[in-house]
Amino acid sequence: MPVTLPHPLQLLAPLLSPEHLAPLLALQQHYPEGLLHQNWPAYAQGSDPLAFLLQVWREQRPESEPPAPIWKCDASAIEACPHISTLVNSIHGFQSEEGDPEQWLVAAWWWGTAAVVCRTSADKLENAIAGWYQRYRCAVLYLQSPEMEQDAQILNAYEADLTCSHSLEVPKQVDLSWAIKDGFDWGQWQLPSALQPWGSQAELGQTVIANNPAKTAPSSSKNN
Repeated sequence: MPVTLPHPLQLLAPLLSPEHLAPLLALQQHYPEGLLHQNWPAYAQGSDPLAFLLQVWREQRPESEPPAPIWKCDASAIEACPHISTLVNSIHGFQSEEGDPEQWLVAAWWWGTAAVVCRTSADKLENAIAGWYQRYRCAVLYLQSPEMEQDAQILNAYEADLTCSHSLEVPKQVDLSWAIKDGFDWGQWQLPSALQPWGSQAELGQTVIANNPAKTAPSSSKNN
């Protein structure tokens, strides 16, 4: 096991393959440099470790309504997971770190525990994180671009995503070049999590997609 892994990921690493760990570690490049998860709570474990895990997992999710379903399901849906004690120990691994943890590490822990509990393949984990990354950058762009005639419902949903990710101040701190790097394509129009097909405002999301002129714009591949 790599000794360079932060302590919470050291505890998760035996439960994950190298292919799972790769997209988790890549989250270091997905968040703006130096972004900290301020005030990680000193969680006190109760008598039910599963309920404790679910509480922390819900509170530390990387967006308002992420695609991995266990953030909102009851304990009976995941009680068969044989690794609950290890996952609980990984939560306390944050409390052994000095100062506030970096935000990418909290997100990596969240996605890693989701993969363990849901038995997610490495490919599906990578795809889920890639979708989140597009939404995250779209949120930053949307909040910095009032000329877009911002819709109040979409704005609130993007703000909710960034609040969950402890990133609401990011639009005031970073240059737009960070958000549009690495082949970002606004024409893909990654809506906030609540407006995604699995979200609570999926119907509004379908309406926005139908009315979005960007969806008919020619892709860069067709221009080459």
